[in-house]
Amino acid sequence: MPDFTADIKAGSELSFEYAYQAYHIKIYSYFFRKTRSEAEAEDLMQTVFLKLWQYRCSLNTDYDFDRQLFYICRTVFIDYLRKENKRVAIKTFLHQQKAEEPVFSISNFDIRTQVEKRLQQMPGIRKEIFVLTHLKGYSYKQVAKILSISVKSVDNHLSKALRLIRKDASLYSILCLLLLFKK
Repeated sequence: MPDFTADIKAGSELSFEYAYQAYHIKIYSYFFRKTRSEAEAEDLMQTVFLKLWQYRCSLNTDYDFDRQLFYICRTVFIDYLRKENKRVAIKTFLHQQKAEEPVFSISNFDIRTQVEKRLQQMPGIRKEIFVLTHLKGYSYKQVAKILSISVKSVDNHLSKALRLIRKDASLYSILCLLLLFKK
């Protein structure tokens, strides 16, 4: 198989398309074997190619393209597992809370509306940082790289965003929020 590294690194969309055609079935199959879900496998495969294109400048021509692509697959799958573990932990926590608390009901619509209202009040970059970290699952470092700002700036903006959301929301509502937006 041809080595697409140099061409993709140089920004060749044609080479990227050829790489996609050459590897998408193999990557999809890899993720399907791991997740047993067609939708998850498709999403993870798309994420791999998105990351390949986003970080094409960091490709190393000294290494084989297959090796670098597999490394991206591996990190995407590890990120997926981390998100899944968080989601399971939050669901478990909420289930325990529900058993311990008196009957208390918050509708999904109310929480979503409340959070969306708070998100609209945030400045653009703060809103974007909140969405990237809490709703899309990116790390602080990844967000900093995407937005070309420091990790400390990401942390500061996120602290302010969470403070604003917490103003009206209880801990229970915030945890529910994280579950709602992951679906």
